[in-house]
Amino acid sequence: MSNKPRNEKRIEKVRGKPLSSFNWFKAYPILLTRPETVKSAYSFLYTVTKSYLGIQFFQKWGLFHLPVVNVQTDLDDRIPFTPHRVGIYMHFVNFWLQPLVMLITRYGIHNAAPICNRYLDAIKKIYQEASKIYMFSLSTTNRPDYRETKEFRTIHRFDPHLLCVPSLHIAIIVLCYTFFRDVFSDADFTEEERKQWNAELYKGTVEIAESVLYVKQHSVHCVPAAMYMMTRTFPELFSSQDAVQLINDMFSRVDDMTPEDRKEIREYIHYMYERLYLEGLQEEDWTVPVKHWIVDYAKQTGQQVPEYT
Repeated sequence: MSNKPRNEKRIEKVRGKPLSSFNWFKAYPILLTRPETVKSAYSFLYTVTKSYLGIQFFQKWGLFHLPVVNVQTDLDDRIPFTPHRVGIYMHFVNFWLQPLVMLITRYGIHNAAPICNRYLDAIKKIYQEASKIYMFSLSTTNRPDYRETKEFRTIHRFDPHLLCVPSLHIAIIVLCYTFFRDVFSDADFTEEERKQWNAELYKGTVEIAESVLYVKQHSVHCVPAAMYMMTRTFPELFSSQDAVQLINDMFSRVDDMTPEDRKEIREYIHYMYERLYLEGLQEEDWTVPVKHWIVDYAKQTGQQVPEYT
């Protein structure tokens, strides 16, 4: 953005504001109607419908007959089911849209559009890449049948819970943090802005990553699979060092698990990430190690083994 004319009045509107203060819903009417962004926005929605909603609902309705592997492990039982964290889990959509609204507010849609389109295209790519695993094998966990709140009733109504490995929640929040970390490195942003917004996005990334396990929407297997996918799909944004740091920071400030359990959970996520990453170094196709793992896990746990070719 540094080669664009600065509008000091617009910049003043966002200076010092947390990203969480921007109305994420404003992104929809802007991105879906403005000629600068409409192509990328509708292409993104088409991919979400095809590669996310379509796969699991076609399976649920009996139109697809893909194998389903339960990826639950004993370690998941050591993470307490914590319904009140569902708000953090549901904050996911707000989280990845709010930085866009900040940019649109700061620069106007015409100047912000190139970044908006690049971001939407990147998220679209995540859905496309993850679907390569989903079409090989669906995955699920032992999700509690808890419907005491509106949020959980919504989750159970609209999520058939068949796309666990890799976790799209994890992949997209990782992209959000690292994509905007790169955007904020532009000379047009002050050091104070970088520190404030990078810290906010990283904190949200850690909290949402923890929440997918606390509300039992994912297993400890789903998190490293998503991080591995991101290191292969966007190596310029998310490195193996970034993955290690994120894993280290998960559950580091909570008091609802024993130190031993927290340590073992993090070590296991590290182990699986490293297993996928190291095997992936030998493969041009990033999906190969994940498919190998799914097949191995299905065999070990006595489940239907997906056919690997």
